[in-house]
Amino acid sequence: MANNQPGLKKVGDYWHYSLKVNGQRVHGSTRAKDLVTAKKILEEKRKEILCGQFRIVTKIPTLAELVREWMKVHQSIHSAKHIEQVEQHARIWLLPAMGTSRIDRVSTTAIQGLRNRILEAGRSPVTANNMLRIVRLLYGYALKAHYIERIPFEVKPIRVQKKPRPTIAAPQFHVFLAAVDIAARNPHVAVILRVMVGLGLREAEALGMRWEWFDPTHRTYVVGKAKGKEARVLPVPDWIWNSIHIMPKTISEWVFPAEDGKPHRAQFCKKALQRVCKALGLGNVTQHRLRATFASLHAEAGTPVTEIQGMLGHKNIATTMIYVETSLDAKRRAQDALSQRLGLA
Repeated sequence: MANNQPGLKKVGDYWHYSLKVNGQRVHGSTRAKDLVTAKKILEEKRKEILCGQFRIVTKIPTLAELVREWMKVHQSIHSAKHIEQVEQHARIWLLPAMGTSRIDRVSTTAIQGLRNRILEAGRSPVTANNMLRIVRLLYGYALKAHYIERIPFEVKPIRVQKKPRPTIAAPQFHVFLAAVDIAARNPHVAVILRVMVGLGLREAEALGMRWEWFDPTHRTYVVGKAKGKEARVLPVPDWIWNSIHIMPKTISEWVFPAEDGKPHRAQFCKKALQRVCKALGLGNVTQHRLRATFASLHAEAGTPVTEIQGMLGHKNIATTMIYVETSLDAKRRAQDALSQRLGLA
């Protein structure tokens, strides 16, 4: 039997196919040792090419066309908020400046010029960096779709000075909880905020608490609805345990059921938290900053970072360090301690 057939070639024990369409060659192994099976696979590959499963690009889209295609492909994949961000940046900045340009002809100079116009319009460097992030997102899709072989521009983000993010200091803690009790119009809000700041839970983990995950004997709670998909066991201090268990009991499996029987939706505590922060002058302490407050207060109390990492459920300790914000008082105590050790105090 001949080792070569139209579109097929015997390499070792296996038949390999080779097809050429629009100047582009598609080849690979059929993983078949017999000729009959190899011919069937060859025909299937021909059909795939005709059906467009092997994308042979004959037209490079404009940036406007790329945006429309990206939106169509990802509409049901990404969150509504993410889709809205891409649409807004494209509509406000990208399309007016270079929407008719072919994506392979968008240059470094063009992207830098757009960035300068954003800054000249009085927008922040963060907005300019977000624009660049959206452009890279779109071009990442263009690479995967084989519209282009490389990104035709090279622009680095603007370096932005990071500002200290607010947390609740230990001396403010009792005042904060008292203000929460006043501002909370739903009794669940006060308890949920205590859970987030006292156990270091993410908002979704707090809203999704279940009664079955409590262990009354050891007074622990197993975080079953975790971001990393790995359950973690947390000791529950008395002030949180009592706050949870004095709430009126319901037949729901959820600790904090809404009126429809399901857990409260995201941002359930946002308005009450904003009212408290505004009244106390705490700054923009979001629900997630309560988690950072938990980490910071533990660090100031001398809790080893590895223990904080375990309670937060971080796989990488570097992530935990992002959450640990040391206060000015803690830094002052550290300076004083060093001065005493050096005999300078």
